Amino acid sequence: MRCLCWWATASIGKRADLRGESPKKFRARRGAENAPPSGGVPAPRRVALSCHLRKIGYNEKKALMEELVVLNTTLCYLERGDQYLMLHRVKKKNDLNHDKWIGVGGKFLEGETPEECVLREAREETGLTLTNWRYRGLVTFLSDTWEGEYMHLFTADRWTGEQIVCNEGDLQWIGKRELRKLPLWKGDLIFLDLLESDAPFFSLKLRYEGETLAEAALNGKPLEV
Repeated sequence: MRCLCWWATASIGKRADLRGESPKKFRARRGAENAPPSGGVPAPRRVALSCHLRKIGYNEKKALMEELVVLNTTLCYLERGDQYLMLHRVKKKNDLNHDKWIGVGGKFLEGETPEECVLREAREETGLTLTNWRYRGLVTFLSDTWEGEYMHLFTADRWTGEQIVCNEGDLQWIGKRELRKLPLWKGDLIFLDLLESDAPFFSLKLRYEGETLAEAALNGKPLEV
């Protein structure tokens, strides 16, 4: 060990001499070069991760990257007086929302902003082009069955165009007071109440075990479920 330490010290000294630096200054510079960019992973670890990704197979790499990606979606409630335009999800197979009533929306396409996504999804599912909308909150969904999701929540009260038949379910205008009579996710009732009370922009966490709401938190503070 002493020989190894001597060799390392001598090696640093030689490399420092080549640059006209003292060993202390050399070590300081090398530390700065290997420092993580903006709080990221240090250079040696970045190199190790890069080498690992090159060595593992395609399926392993795909699975690893999928674990690092969180699904982003939008959901929008179109308002007409005391009604919301609701979508009864009954037409898609293997739909986690099957037989539930929800707003309209869907997954982000690559490069889309939340606003671009909600405008596109509303137009595709309803035929309507939103002209006045509000970004109301961010809902973090966690589940022991489905992948995690960040859902960007909107409301809209003006649009143009004619309503079409949706291929994902049946669209129907429902009175806000009638919503609790419908099969909805329990967590949806929480953010629907926030929308109705005109709450400022909020962050809502909803964790499900199967279809049972196991945990909820609003702006970092636990809610009773």
